[in-house]
Amino acid sequence: MLTDSNGLPAIDAIAGYPLSFRLDGIAVDDEGHSADFVAGVEAALDVIYGTNAEDWCRSAMNTLSTTNAKSVGIREWLRRRFFDVHSKQYKRPPRKASIYWQLSTPTASYSVWLYYHRFTRDTFFQTLNEYVKPKLDHERQKLERVRGEGGAEPTRSQRKEIEDQEKFVAELAAMAEEVGRIAPLWNPNLNDGVIINFAPLWRLVPQNKSWQKECKSCWDKLVKGDYDWAHLAMHLWPERVVPKCVTDASLAIAHGLEDVFWQQDDRDRFQPKEKPTGGWQPVIKELVEERTSPAVKAALNSLLGAPVPTGSSRSRRRRAAT
Repeated sequence: MLTDSNGLPAIDAIAGYPLSFRLDGIAVDDEGHSADFVAGVEAALDVIYGTNAEDWCRSAMNTLSTTNAKSVGIREWLRRRFFDVHSKQYKRPPRKASIYWQLSTPTASYSVWLYYHRFTRDTFFQTLNEYVKPKLDHERQKLERVRGEGGAEPTRSQRKEIEDQEKFVAELAAMAEEVGRIAPLWNPNLNDGVIINFAPLWRLVPQNKSWQKECKSCWDKLVKGDYDWAHLAMHLWPERVVPKCVTDASLAIAHGLEDVFWQQDDRDRFQPKEKPTGGWQPVIKELVEERTSPAVKAALNSLLGAPVPTGSSRSRRRRAAT
């Protein structure tokens, strides 16, 4: 059995090579779909372990999970446990470097898996238009069909099917709405690291409360200005970050503006440049305008103004009542 440096089953072997995402780096938890993540994992297991693939998978699932693998299929295990295991295996404090990202509905009934090293500025437009929206349309059509089959007086089982489908469609619609908010402002930079790139997506990981909490905390700090060295901060708030580069050489270097505001002395120490005629304000204004996009600003305002998901608070109230 393949193992990691800690002697645990190397579960990433089933979601790494030879498992290949499409060129867009997107897979989905959607049985029968050509980009089904689980089908890709099973194909990889067959290549790596051959006839022993199923036995290895059960052994790995039992080792890595408190859940009895005998009662949980690989799809359910990947849906609810894999990201947590994967993120812990790729965690080297203080860095978090998970390369497979699970974006999900609250019940994990549908997930999109993204491969970190294939991110582009269009990743979320593709996720929305090629995966989530078609899935939502398909499930809406199914809802209309089951409603029609139930008629005016559906049976108990039909009512249950209709209610379950209504909930699924509502979750997919909320997911599509959130992916649509992210798409116009998405501009990944691997140098920012996993947690900062992931931070704006905190609403899209409700299936993993600890990771959602961590992403939300990072996002709040980004909004506050604690991580203005990050490329994402410059992308979203150039009007805040550029002026700081005048007085902070490290920020200027991080954003490639050291030659604008700073110069090195004979001991290679950065010293502030002399103010140009008219001061720094015209220079700052020009740099901010170059880095400001109305579409990004509109998307950011939409994201910041979006309501906080209510599912977690309901869960807390239920726990409190209990």
